[in-house]
Amino acid sequence: MTSPHDQRLPVRLSPRHQRWLYGAAGILAASGLGWLIAHYLLPGSGAFGDVRNASEPWWLRLHGAAAMGFLCALGSVLPSHSLRAWRQRRNHRSGLSVLGMAALLVATGYALYYVGDEQSRPWFSAIHWIVGLGATVGLPLHVRIGRRRPSTPRTVTPRPAIR
Repeated sequence: MTSPHDQRLPVRLSPRHQRWLYGAAGILAASGLGWLIAHYLLPGSGAFGDVRNASEPWWLRLHGAAAMGFLCALGSVLPSHSLRAWRQRRNHRSGLSVLGMAALLVATGYALYYVGDEQSRPWFSAIHWIVGLGATVGLPLHVRIGRRRPSTPRTVTPRPAIR
């Protein structure tokens, strides 16, 4: 149920909150893309064949640090932005898609670091980077959809109880 107080609160993030969230997301996306390019497009060669590019570990380190920052930023969005939007019934589909992608990225990132063996690692990796590339479209799309809508919250009519 929506309280009158929730209906008056804005769903949009403050400019400072936006900078933190978008900055962390940007570094996260750029470092993930940097690793993909280094891993798939810039392999090195050694005496015994192809070897990993020397920049790969640095991309992964930056990506891991950016992931921690993004998780903090995402966690700060949930009680304010997400809960308010949910109660006001605004932008549900794209918001749930973004949260779903984030959850899948967290799960596959965890699996790559702690669970992955030689047979499952390629699967976790492929899922992680495919969803990650999707998230680079999903988050900006969610923001764009939210900005198209009027900033004033709409009035929620209570649904009749099901008996």
